[in-house]
Amino acid sequence: MPRSCQAGETVIPVRLGLSESTDRWQQLQALRRGRTPVQPWLEQLNGGSMLPAADVLAALIAQLDRSAVEQLLSGPVGRDPFALREAARQELPSLSTETRVQQAWLEPLLALPSSLVWLEIQGHFRDARVADRLRGYLEGLSSAEREQPEALRLLPLLGRQRRPQDAELLIRLALEPAPSAWRRAAMEGLAVGLSAWPLVPLCQCLQQLAGDLEPGLAAQAVDLLDRLPDGQRQLRLLQKRELEPAVAARVRRRLQHAPLVLLVHGRQGGVIPEALQLLAAELEQRRAAPVLLQALTAAPPEADGRFWLSARRAGALTLMPLLLLPGEHVRRDVPAIAAHWQRLAERTVGVRRLPFLGAWPDWQKLLATVLAERAGGRPLLWLHHPLQGALSDRFLTHLGHVLGYPGAGASYSDPQASLAVLPQSPALLAPLTLAPNRLSESLNMGGSAPSAEVLPPLLDLSAVRDFLLANLEALP
Repeated sequence: MPRSCQAGETVIPVRLGLSESTDRWQQLQALRRGRTPVQPWLEQLNGGSMLPAADVLAALIAQLDRSAVEQLLSGPVGRDPFALREAARQELPSLSTETRVQQAWLEPLLALPSSLVWLEIQGHFRDARVADRLRGYLEGLSSAEREQPEALRLLPLLGRQRRPQDAELLIRLALEPAPSAWRRAAMEGLAVGLSAWPLVPLCQCLQQLAGDLEPGLAAQAVDLLDRLPDGQRQLRLLQKRELEPAVAARVRRRLQHAPLVLLVHGRQGGVIPEALQLLAAELEQRRAAPVLLQALTAAPPEADGRFWLSARRAGALTLMPLLLLPGEHVRRDVPAIAAHWQRLAERTVGVRRLPFLGAWPDWQKLLATVLAERAGGRPLLWLHHPLQGALSDRFLTHLGHVLGYPGAGASYSDPQASLAVLPQSPALLAPLTLAPNRLSESLNMGGSAPSAEVLPPLLDLSAVRDFLLANLEALP
């Protein structure tokens, strides 16, 4: 029995015994580390005095040059390559990208006749000829042949080739009716080469598979969507669909909401009405990310470590003005506030500034529906604080068309003065404000016409609150 390898010694192998032999393990380690010549091993393998065991071949793979590989493949290993396939599964995923290994193995392997075993070994190397062979073989498989475990291994290897033109085949095989194992293998091929595939067909495929009846496929599709450059947007698209409950829960776990800064008008002294505070608290719970309220009448709030950690994870923070009209606050204050947050972020986090709430078409439609329901056919007048400028005039005209009711500017301190000049008193007054402010409070102090009903601030209406929660929760 050979002695253990000592530093500087050459070990000449003999036919090795049981795999648990200490001497066997030590000799294979010496071979793997290049501390023993490979030629005696090759001679014993080709001469039949040593069995071509997978662990021996695994130790040899990185040590052979092209001439030695050709010698190995010309003997029993080339005639019965199953042990070499097992060795390749262990070693080539990490070694095949090394130039010396590719130069030693690729050409001798390509010179061999095509077979399923050889295709799998070749498939570990990225090469156009290998990719063509893999694709040709996979396209020619019958339904029965697809059920072979060995054939399944070729799909991830095709993905490993990372050729954009192979995306169509892998996508088709993942989507078409077939045994689950076959479709999962096609998905693994997509996963291996994920960044190489054209994004549009890939996203369409994964979106479709997220609703698949096979739970494993659906879950994997969600995971792959999350890895795409616009993965968070893709996951939010899934939120609009009916998914199997476990898949829907997986989508929610993968979503990483950016912290949200809600810009509100605030009251004198920077006081933020309770209705807005409650909205922000519930929104933070739903988004699982910090939500800050910033009043235009106060200094910016302090963002703590949790806020910035969440911003770094999501890659951004979102600035959302909960303002209803394009006044001075929207035109001047909001850009200045966005610049302030960008300075705090120090270029490590993006600041995403969204259009003010009043400009959202869906918000305007909701407002029209809510006011029509509350009016019930009665004359209604919506009130807003006075605005100046051509832009404001155009916006107010547009909003009046959408709402279907006239609007009027009203001083916060004395709205009755504006109402007194109207030719006819409306039956219903709707102050355009989310939370209680001086306008809504002045209207409810009894100075308005006795026949006029005053609607509460918009956040007191359940439809408005539900709309804001749903839409702000869905923000990136």
